[in-house]
Amino acid sequence: MIIYMVRHGQTDYNKKRIMQGTSNIPLNEEGVRQAFEAKEKLKGIYLDICISSPLKRTLQTAQIITDNKCKIILDDLLIERNMGNFEGKAYQLYQKYDFWNLKTNLNYNGVETVRDIFTRTKKFLDKIKDEYKDETILIVSHHAVLRALHYNIVGYNDDTNLLDFHPLNGKVYKYEL
Repeated sequence: MIIYMVRHGQTDYNKKRIMQGTSNIPLNEEGVRQAFEAKEKLKGIYLDICISSPLKRTLQTAQIITDNKCKIILDDLLIERNMGNFEGKAYQLYQKYDFWNLKTNLNYNGVETVRDIFTRTKKFLDKIKDEYKDETILIVSHHAVLRALHYNIVGYNDDTNLLDFHPLNGKVYKYEL
């Protein structure tokens, strides 16, 4: 199985450094451009299926990249990490180091715990391994989800610095399982 993963293109919240979480924000002009760049990078690669978070920014990105050349399936397991009370607030209020620590696994202010997002993304990977074995899949999702998927694929332990992998808007990442 070959997996290509793409983080949605930029939104106004990204540009203004506002926490989005599960807020349903569309792409901005730069985000649309980034989606077209990802499409160009994947040009010539046959995709059996595209699986996307159902939020606007990811679905818009998936639609641009696939250009009706493969089916897009929406999966709630790919929705961005719930940022609780931080959603819609300035990024600097969110202490990312606290919330990406597997040992402390914090959940205050209603933020989805890091272990919960790792469990959710592991469930997603197990599901697609069963359903799409030996296929080429495009996954379009969000920063936290792609980080968790990445570590579920490459491996991690309680001492892994999860902030070492930082998926960028519109960038294509390739994995072979």
